[in-house]
Amino acid sequence: MNNDIYAEWLIKRKNPWYLVPYYLLVGVLVLVVIAITVRNSWGIVGLAALIVGVMFTYRYLAVEYEYVFVTSELSIDAIYSQQIRKTKKRIEMNDVESVEPTNEEALKMRREDKNIVFEDYTSREKGVPSYTITFTEKGATHILTFEPNDKLLKAMWRCSPSKVKLPRS
Repeated sequence: MNNDIYAEWLIKRKNPWYLVPYYLLVGVLVLVVIAITVRNSWGIVGLAALIVGVMFTYRYLAVEYEYVFVTSELSIDAIYSQQIRKTKKRIEMNDVESVEPTNEEALKMRREDKNIVFEDYTSREKGVPSYTITFTEKGATHILTFEPNDKLLKAMWRCSPSKVKLPRS
């Protein structure tokens, strides 16, 4: 019999505030480089540098997070511009102290402790319920916030019911 527990969930992070100024800056730089190119042939080098710079920065502006829970491990991957996948965190349920709904007041108080590492893998949308995972990694306490769906939470609960607090129905 197959005892694997599997669940996955994909969320898109809200576009950052600096996206509009970024587009405006790139537009202004393109106009400046074109004006320089018309007057001087060295402007082509500036245009090439601008294109390369935009190519390397643009791909990291749109971020999605995929949460995958398999048997007893939660993996969080960042997907940049729907092209580049990077594993950000792997958490074994044995290392987890608790998984519970995020309490903003308690988090603010704990942020004063410099020995705790905070990680945010949420969409940053207001009103979307998030959860906090407290775990130990390499001797340091980590607090990670994420936005799981019910299926992912139930899979985590089936693996470790004493550590996961499900929402009341």
